[in-house]
Amino acid sequence: MSVTRTLAQFIVDTHYDGLPDSVVNAAKIAILDGVANMIAGSTQELAAIIGRYVEDLGGTPKSSVIGWGFKTNPPSAAFANGVFGHCLDYEIQGYPPTHGTSSCLPAAMALAEDNHSSGKTLIEAYVLGWELQGRLRASSVANSNPAYHPPGLVGPLGGSVASAKVLGLDAHQTQMALGIAASRTGGLTANTGTMVKSTHPGNAARMGTEAAILAASGYTSSDSILEATNGYSEALFQGNMDWEILTKGLGESYCLVDPGFDIKRFPAQIHMQNTIEAVLNLRQNYNLQFQMIDHLTIHSRGRGHSGPLPISGLDGKFSIEYCSAAALLDGKIGIETFTDSRRFSPDMEEALGKVRVVADDTTQTVVTATARLKDGAIVSAECSAFRGSASNPMSREERLEKIWDCSRRILSQQDTERLLALLENLEDVADICEVMEILRPSAPE
Repeated sequence: MSVTRTLAQFIVDTHYDGLPDSVVNAAKIAILDGVANMIAGSTQELAAIIGRYVEDLGGTPKSSVIGWGFKTNPPSAAFANGVFGHCLDYEIQGYPPTHGTSSCLPAAMALAEDNHSSGKTLIEAYVLGWELQGRLRASSVANSNPAYHPPGLVGPLGGSVASAKVLGLDAHQTQMALGIAASRTGGLTANTGTMVKSTHPGNAARMGTEAAILAASGYTSSDSILEATNGYSEALFQGNMDWEILTKGLGESYCLVDPGFDIKRFPAQIHMQNTIEAVLNLRQNYNLQFQMIDHLTIHSRGRGHSGPLPISGLDGKFSIEYCSAAALLDGKIGIETFTDSRRFSPDMEEALGKVRVVADDTTQTVVTATARLKDGAIVSAECSAFRGSASNPMSREERLEKIWDCSRRILSQQDTERLLALLENLEDVADICEVMEILRPSAPE
């Protein structure tokens, strides 16, 4: 049996009732976090462009655009909600990173709403989309071209799996969906720090949705797209995918729990999390204020994508210097940290000139923040496993703080409470439309 067929059969044969409780619980945590990201993301500057664009395109009103008060066709809704889910760089992250939530969840939600699917169906679709996407990334990471942004390479296939599961495709149709989605891959890392980056998972969700819809209608593709001559592996990874990583132990373990995922405390690139926490630890441990510091040195693995002077607040999410300066100045990092007004404020301009980064070319994950004070004293703090990482997980209360901060941007307290009750008990939801009705109100002007 071919690799593509093996995966398709696994997807078809796996159902909610066969999922371990640990996987279901992890999925519900991840889905709640993903929905919160879409809610807050729908209010961002770039989301205003996307929301109007999708609305102007029109479409049969079947699936909700979160925070925008209208419905459109499932692929367009998946695209918009995927952009919203990723644009804050606040979603959970697996190992190795793939942005599985913003690629898979919007696709599954768009089709689940159109088909009045249950919460159990949404859970199994998300679990399987994340599983395939994670396995594809793990099996190809050693041979990936870093010029490609990972969700552009593996996200369309993850989105197609989640969509195929919602639509109840059989093994052959699922193979067709994978074949269609594989021809929709792409996304360039050079666009990190710009609005385009969030369209990579958005496109993955849209293309995955479309692939499953077309496959359900009888549209054909290669039935062995992953391993075929001139297929996915040869085109993108020089034919060097690790098939054992991709297929070994299917159903015996799930990527959502092994190796698990990190929940971000801060809306910035995953590699910024330890840096931010190290600076916050430094500030708190020594009761520091910016005015006390001559300069701040960050020792970290690598330098981050963006440089010491990010071109926008959005670009600051990928700058060690900016994240460090913001943590030092404000004593906290939130969604408003990455606006242009904060980036170009006078105190930020001054602080950026006092931050130095020393990149250690090792696999060491610990980040050390060292401040030389104006009185000559030198103080340090570090972080190696930020709060929210798989090895240092958040409590439910800490996770809900993030959910409330995101949801308050478009939802009332009453609606947030209703949403939490539904998503924390998602397996009991008979029709996902009950969730989507809460998520549809218009974003504030």
